[in-house]
Amino acid sequence: MCGVCDRIQETLEGKNRYFVKKLKTGYVVLGDYQRFKGYTLFLCKAHATEIHFLEKDFREKFLNEMSLVAEATYNAFK
Repeated sequence: MCGVCDRIQETLEGKNRYFVKKLKTGYVVLGDYQRFKGYTLFLCKAHATEIHFLEKDFREKFLNEMSLVAEATYNAFK
């Protein structure tokens, strides 16, 4: 498994203390280290090494949710 997959597995097992929210295409988690206030990641549910490897419909939904996460993070930490 890759590092992202490990983190997702921790989230599914309730062991990721930085977990924020589960969305349709991914998981919102705070960064382990807050070098930048509000540093947040959106971990994709589909395993792919490149975003363009995702199926088109899923990729579009993922990118849409990613923009919502970015906006919510901005509003929460501004």
